[in-house]
Parts: sequence; structure tokens; C-alpha cells
Amino acid sequence: MRLPSQAAPTLRRGALLSLVLALFCGRAALADRVRILETDREAAEARVELALGAREELLVSAFIFGDDPFTVTSLGLLRETARRGVAVRLIADAQWNAIPDALQAHLLAEGIEIREYHPFRLDRLRWVSRRMHDKLAVADGRALIAGGRNLQSTYFGFGHQIKSHDYVDCDLLVEGDAAAEARRYFMALWESPDVRAPTPRATPAEVRAAAAEIDRRLPWLLERVAAARSDPAREPGAFVEAGPVRFLHDPVRGMPATKKVGDELRALLDGARESAILESPYLVPTRALREALRRALERGVRVRILTNSLGATDNLWPQAGYVGEKDDLVKMGVELWEYQGPECLHSKDAVIDGETVVVGSYNLDPRSQRLNRELALVLTNREVATELLRRMDQHLEKSVRIDERGFPVGASERYPGIAREKVWRLRLLRLLAPFVRGQL
Repeated sequence: MRLPSQAAPTLRRGALLSLVLALFCGRAALADRVRILETDREAAEARVELALGAREELLVSAFIFGDDPFTVTSLGLLRETARRGVAVRLIADAQWNAIPDALQAHLLAEGIEIREYHPFRLDRLRWVSRRMHDKLAVADGRALIAGGRNLQSTYFGFGHQIKSHDYVDCDLLVEGDAAAEARRYFMALWESPDVRAPTPRATPAEVRAAAAEIDRRLPWLLERVAAARSDPAREPGAFVEAGPVRFLHDPVRGMPATKKVGDELRALLDGARESAILESPYLVPTRALREALRRALERGVRVRILTNSLGATDNLWPQAGYVGEKDDLVKMGVELWEYQGPECLHSKDAVIDGETVVVGSYNLDPRSQRLNRELALVLTNREVATELLRRMDQHLEKSVRIDERGFPVGASERYPGIAREKVWRLRLLRLLAPFVRGQL
């Protein structure tokens, strides 16, 4: 049908207006806002605000859920969120879910849904070594927190509660479309056969005692929330309009096919032109990572990696796989640094070419590449990259550089200041490490 001639200009103007609006809306939809959460306080306050601000749904997953005062208090906040009518769902890795049965039973009775990733089953023995290493919180599909922190005291500066060291870590708080993608991922995992609802065993008296423990601890948190909100000197954290943030995750049944996080991150390394500044608590390079590092160095890319020293590490097994690699990495051209503590480095982040930021759960080791379920956030924004790089540079103040011998620069021994008993345990594990390298 031919349109009347006088209607054509009006329709053309309408089509042009629709195109402009579509383009504008498309750009707006991609304008994610980002905050770096490095300090313990930043990380804790952001999670509290995320829970308090949730209106319809709060989704939380973590590799580790602890059994300590900080975790119990945090779970109390989630209980109060559920009591406001918000749908609260938790996914915990079954091997590292330390929430007591009585407390789980109380949370379930309060309407919080809980599922465990890969619980032990005789008909799924491969599940034993395949874990969920995610650390994720999503509120209403509009905001997310992801990075390296589990839900345990040691990740928020309260390690003294369990007589343990604290972790140096990093998360990102993101508002925008990336949160909707994170929600889709969480729900696909939630509905997948990889998770099961737990069946906690506890007597009514034990459940009442667990509820009373939350009731006893929660006022401490609520008092601090009220004090912080009424503090005129308190400045809310500043967001950066960062452009589109990519939410990377390993493949999950029920979603379109995706690349593994490790493959995506190596592709970013292959695209580096000038520099790749990396942090990982464990450094056991796979063959694919080693080749990607070699290609980058051959292109003239500066590669700097910070990982834990023997004195700072919380896990001797990956350290046993790493110590034999140190001199080779340095001879290859990697600028290798070791964090000295007293905390343990736990951040898994990178800045590439001074503009691309990566923060997630992925360690530079075979386990993250082949066995664990991982996720990461990727964005390109020079302002965010500059701030993260500044924080990463500060970690070098508690670090030493490694030379071609595998020694700290200027040292006359490989492990200066480390107790002899710990060195001997490491040497024993080094004999065994080649046989379990894929598990490190």
C-alpha cells in the first residue's frame, strides 16, 4: 500500500526520532557504573547496602560460607532481608559450606532458599574435585558484587575471631546491565542438576539456639549501620560511569554456549600491546598460560605478576607447584613479585594496557582452568584502571622481587626468614606435586 505523500515526511521524521532514541537507549543500557572494593570496610559496607537496598530478590553465592561471628551476623542480615518479603537464595559449595545445620534449618524456616553445589554422591564421584569457586551477590538484577571474597571473617578484617590471618582482596560493585546477566547466570546454575537442596539435621532446641545467636549478634551490625548513615562526615563511595562491563562465567547447562573464563582471560592477554599487571594468590602456570605469557613478552609487553611468598601463602600445595616455576618465569622475562604479608594476598585481578580491568575469582592455576567454576568482570575504562593499578602498586610495598635464581633480589637464600619446618614440608610436597599438578 502506497502512503499519502503528505504523510511520508512525518513518518520519516518519526523513524529518525525512533532510531535516535534507540541508539541513545542502547548506549544508556550499556553505561554500567562501577566501584572498586578493596578495603575490608568498603567490601563489608557495600554488601550491607546491597542487602538493605534489595526490594524483590537477593542472590548470593560463595565458595566458602564460614561458621564464625561475622558470618552468623551476615546471615542474620539476610534473614532480616527475607523478612521484608525479599526472595533470598544462597548457593554454597558443598565441600566448603560450614554453616551449622541448626542455622541452616532456621534460615530455611525463615524462607531463605539454600542449595549446595556438587554435594557428595556415589553416582557423581567426579563432583568431588569439581567445585564452585564463585563469589557473587546480585540484588534485583540491577546491582552486583563479584570478586575474590568469600563469606567468612578473614575476608573482611575479622580474622582474629577465628585466630587466623586476614586476606588482601578485591571486588567490584557494578550497577547496570552486567547485573542482569549475572542474575541469568545465577538462576541457570540454581535450576541446574549441579545443585541440590540441603537437608540439615537439627533438633527444635538447636534451631531455637541458632535463632537466638543471630538475635544476639544482629544488633551490633544494625547499630553500626545507623551510626554510619547518621554520620555527617561519611561520604558514600563514588561510582565511575565505566561503559559496558562484561560478566564472564564458565559454561552452565541451560544457557547459551560460552567460553571458559580462563580462555577469555588468555584472549585478553593475547590482545595486550604494552603491559599486563596481574595478581593471583596462586601461580601454577598451565601450558596454555605459559605460552600466552611467552607470546606477550615476545611482542614487547611488560608482564608483572604478584603472588604469595611461602611466608604469606595459606596453601602449601599450589606453592609446591609454583616454586619450581619461579626462575623459569623470570628468565622468560616476567617481572615476578612475592607478597610478604602478614596478610595473605587473595585478590585475582589484572590491568592490561592501563585501561582494561579484570576482577574475579580466577586463580592462575590448573584448578581454576580445568576444575573449578569461575567468574570474572571485565571492563575498559582508564579511570577505573588507573585507580586499581594504584592499589596494586601499593601491594608491592609489602613485596619482594624475585631474581633469575628464584631468590628474592639481594637474598643469599631462597626462603629467608621462613621456619625450617615449613620449608621441609614444602620440599616434601614438591616431590608429590608433579603427580597431582592438575589439582593444584
